[in-house]
Amino acid sequence: MSRYTLWSTTVLIVGLPLATATISPSWADDTAPKIQPQDAERDAVAVQDSTALSDEIITLAAENELLASDALRGHHIRVIVDDGIVTLSGEVPSLLAEEIAVGLVQRVRGVMTIVDQIEVERSTQEDASLRLDAAAALAADPATHKSSVVVTVQDGVATLTGAVATYGMKVLVENVVSAVHGIMEVQNQITTAPHDQLSDEELRQEVTELLQNSVQLDQIQLTTVVTDGRVVLNGTVTSSFQRSCAEQLAWRAGAKDVDVRGVVIDWQHANPELRTTRYEKATDEQIQKAVSRALRYDPRVLSFAPTVTVNKGVVTLSGIVSQIAASRAAERAARFTVGVHAVQNNLKVEWPLETPSDEQIAEYTLAAIHRDPWLNDEEIIVDCENAHIELHGIVENEFEKGHAEWTAISQKAVVHVDNYLTVRATWVPKSDEQIAAALKDQLDLMFVNDAENVVSSKVVDGVAIIEGSVETWYLWQAVMDAAVSAGAREPHMMLQVQHGTPASLRYAGPHSYIAR
Repeated sequence: MSRYTLWSTTVLIVGLPLATATISPSWADDTAPKIQPQDAERDAVAVQDSTALSDEIITLAAENELLASDALRGHHIRVIVDDGIVTLSGEVPSLLAEEIAVGLVQRVRGVMTIVDQIEVERSTQEDASLRLDAAAALAADPATHKSSVVVTVQDGVATLTGAVATYGMKVLVENVVSAVHGIMEVQNQITTAPHDQLSDEELRQEVTELLQNSVQLDQIQLTTVVTDGRVVLNGTVTSSFQRSCAEQLAWRAGAKDVDVRGVVIDWQHANPELRTTRYEKATDEQIQKAVSRALRYDPRVLSFAPTVTVNKGVVTLSGIVSQIAASRAAERAARFTVGVHAVQNNLKVEWPLETPSDEQIAEYTLAAIHRDPWLNDEEIIVDCENAHIELHGIVENEFEKGHAEWTAISQKAVVHVDNYLTVRATWVPKSDEQIAAALKDQLDLMFVNDAENVVSSKVVDGVAIIEGSVETWYLWQAVMDAAVSAGAREPHMMLQVQHGTPASLRYAGPHSYIAR
């Protein structure tokens, strides 16, 4: 076993028509485009015929979305709405948090476009250090580790240069760098060099096929025009998010440029009958072709060519991929296809190259956690055996727990992740005596007649101070869970683990509790 840990210092995201078709979009990238103030007047042209909700209702809905997200400090973001045009301002701790905020508001009914004036907090980290972190993030990600992209950083702004094969890979590289703690902005100057340049008719057909099987845009119709590789979309959608979905799909298909100014936003435009018809007419053969096509455009999946079979709307994915993230991305692409009732994911995860040692896997997984804007200050232990990762420790909320798992599965050579992280409970004040008694009862039950595990505890000011030793990290986590369950404001773990004490220099080991 190789084990590493990260401890916080506290105890504790118009041209002329050459080819035209009626379409219904399908897949969309999660990254919301950043709209500048000068774009708002242009975009307003596409929404002038919409029956608008009141600005007050939109403001309230947007604020509620921001406040409800565990990924954001929503009260730090100001929302101003004028005729459906939303201006977001304020300060967030990371670039990813800014993207999440924009993405959440983009989905609110009645939002026509977003003027993003959110600022990212300036990091104290030096540009050279940020550049190294960004390069390390790209090297550790199994889908980008072979890319020749060059990253430079100045005043916290990362500039990406180089060439990649597809637009999807270009977006993925940007997403990986955006997830580095301290990066304030990413200027993506990467060029794409697809192996096969599609004719206008082929591109029109490809966009059509990608869009017509969408679950995100299955109640709408658009028309597409292609001229010299430039895609122009026209029609009506129900939200700013749907317009972004359609635009991203056209880019993914290989468009040289995409114009969505003719896409009108009308929140009342949804056509349930259109959705019903599309699902009823989707045959197994059509679903199989649609899922296979979607997989070809996903940068995490395209190089593995999973086998797709469909029986009565149930999709089975089989084959070998090199990463858990690819397996999950493939499953997601299938689920986002019209006509799919269920997905049976039989993809096997095998790293095709020489497998790094468990120590190396644990080391760069922990480094990824350390780089992450949400996790870098949390107490997380990374335990690795035979490329299987276990996550132990404590985090603030369910979002961080899930995000930690995604961070781990996005590292090269990781074939499985068990997420044992504890989520801090909202503390309900109890006396130290009450907490101590409840914790003692749980520990007595846990280690009855067990001479190998010796655990003692006391409670000071609501903090459970736990000492002794246990055999495994699994038991270490169980003790922490017990402390939280007993009502402790904070578990302070001073337990030694008998088998495989972490060897990383980052591991601080047991440390003294200082009352606050």
